[in-house]
Amino acid sequence: MQEVILSELHSLYGLRPISGNPYAKIDRSGMHIRITTYEIRNLGHLSVIDMKAMLGLMKMESVVLSADTKDLPLFSADLIRFPGKQTLLLEFYDNMLEPLSENTKESYRKAKNKYKELPPYGTGQHWYDRIRYDFSFASSGKGLKEKERAITADYFNAYLENLATAPRCDPGEKRIKTAGYVEGLFRNGGPAADQFRKLIGDDATRDVFEKYIFCCR
Repeated sequence: MQEVILSELHSLYGLRPISGNPYAKIDRSGMHIRITTYEIRNLGHLSVIDMKAMLGLMKMESVVLSADTKDLPLFSADLIRFPGKQTLLLEFYDNMLEPLSENTKESYRKAKNKYKELPPYGTGQHWYDRIRYDFSFASSGKGLKEKERAITADYFNAYLENLATAPRCDPGEKRIKTAGYVEGLFRNGGPAADQFRKLIGDDATRDVFEKYIFCCR
């Protein structure tokens, strides 16, 4: 999954690794996490999180794309692998300065409709459901193994179409909107935020999320 996104962004914009994260490697409680953050030239930031647990039986890769020079949705992708089963989440959150147009939403919905036969994955109820766009994708099952790269590519092509027509915006204002989402994770909880807080504590998690994952500070 992440290879699809990184390859496209590298060829179109170039990616510059950002160093300095004191928690770029976390090995605690049987979990092994690696965080890599990139600056996307003239667009924003990309973070990649690789995690292994259960002696390597569970593997997870996550990507967060935070654009701050163009008014685009916050994009978060997760691929979770267990023996014989995969779960793919491609989620888009409303951190927009101006509402997303219906034409743009329809482009994402076309990608979602292409894979409507796949079994849905129930993510449960969360506070951020109200700002998660309805074209977000969540599926789990054996059939994803052969399709996850194609699904990711189709969705990311929709994102690139969105990018091509998205208006430029003030980076500071955009980061404030993203910071509001991150603050919501700390006030109301979220699977990733809760896990990080257990491993490295509240202050370190906030620092990592704001500086190296969502890059809003």
